[in-house]
Amino acid sequence: MISKPPGIEDVFPDTIARWNFVTDTAREVFRLFNIREIIIPVMECTEVFARGIGDDTDIVSKEMFTFEDRGGRSLTLRPEGTASVVRAYVENGDYNRLSSCKLFYIGPMFRAERPQKGRLRQFNQFGAEIFGSAHPYADFEAIASMDLIAKKLGLRSYTLFINSIGCPACRPAFISDLTQYYESKKSHLCPDCSRRLEKNPLRLLDCKVESCIALKHEAPVISGYLCPSCAKHYDELKTLLGEGAISYTENPLLVRGLDYYTRTTFEFVTGSTGQNAFAAGGRYDNLVETFGGKPTPAVGFAAGIERILILLEKTNISPTPLDVYIVHSGEKAFTFARKITKELRASGISSDLEAEAKGFKSQFKKADREHARLVVIIGEDELTTRTLSIKNMLTGTQESVQMDDAVMHIKRVSELISGRQQGL
Repeated sequence: MISKPPGIEDVFPDTIARWNFVTDTAREVFRLFNIREIIIPVMECTEVFARGIGDDTDIVSKEMFTFEDRGGRSLTLRPEGTASVVRAYVENGDYNRLSSCKLFYIGPMFRAERPQKGRLRQFNQFGAEIFGSAHPYADFEAIASMDLIAKKLGLRSYTLFINSIGCPACRPAFISDLTQYYESKKSHLCPDCSRRLEKNPLRLLDCKVESCIALKHEAPVISGYLCPSCAKHYDELKTLLGEGAISYTENPLLVRGLDYYTRTTFEFVTGSTGQNAFAAGGRYDNLVETFGGKPTPAVGFAAGIERILILLEKTNISPTPLDVYIVHSGEKAFTFARKITKELRASGISSDLEAEAKGFKSQFKKADREHARLVVIIGEDELTTRTLSIKNMLTGTQESVQMDDAVMHIKRVSELISGRQQGL
């Protein structure tokens, strides 16, 4: 038996209903916010991520799946979505000429991490990127769209953390004092943070090692270093969140693990995952220019689908039911069953049947497994009288209809049942 690689999971039909609930909800909310879908490549030139994410980040230095193609080019399976969206935005002029552009994506990402629950080597995210506005309302829209997705999914026990990490004008003074603080604690740092102290001190605040977490509490906080422009932007964002009735908690130690963030950073956190954050993002006003585009302010976020699914494990989400399952006695009955199945599908009614002749009991069990709303029975008696027996699997009631009227009758009953189940 050939097994799948570690850190990669199959998604079978019994969990697809929950999966589709998450992605369909995200798509509906993005529609409400006029955020349009983009499909980005699964692989990119390695430079996209080295330039966009930062050479010194854990993702680029330790976690990317990188290989050389037959032409000698270095390619990488995408470890995150933002860099790819920015590359696409810059490369396609029709979009970057717009005064503003709002895009979302859904798809798999890849990181060579140690597999654990909620952290896979192939994982899936949805995310949104808003280009062209430096106004804090764009930050608000990114946060508000994710907050609405979480609420529509039924997530309640989470906290929205927000912070501002300043801009290139005000951050250097903070980095200087932060470096000085950690230099005095160098002997207590984990190996990764010892390296970060030399190359990217801000990321010391993003470490998840317990000994390093303890050091954060006495570290300098960025709020005391923000320039007037960054402080104003942050205050306006908090005002907008208040007006939007979106609860938040300020976390002055919140930074993101990617180099491109400026000003706003945020995370949606719950204590019930082992990894805490199920969505996170922030502003990245200089990234488009880094990719060769004109200076363009931008803000966005990404959410982990597998992490959200963990939060929904105890949520009762029924699989999509089958409208009609056709039970038949074989031979001549199968001929009629095929004809009706074709007509039902052409009318938009989902239907299924077994090709082999099996007992009615076995076929009814299959109908139950498929969560069929209706079962159409075609046996010898039905063939003789040219009728169909239709059983409502929800109520247990059964009725007979003429074969010539069967499709319209089934369609009408199926739509009635569907409407009642949806509370219409």
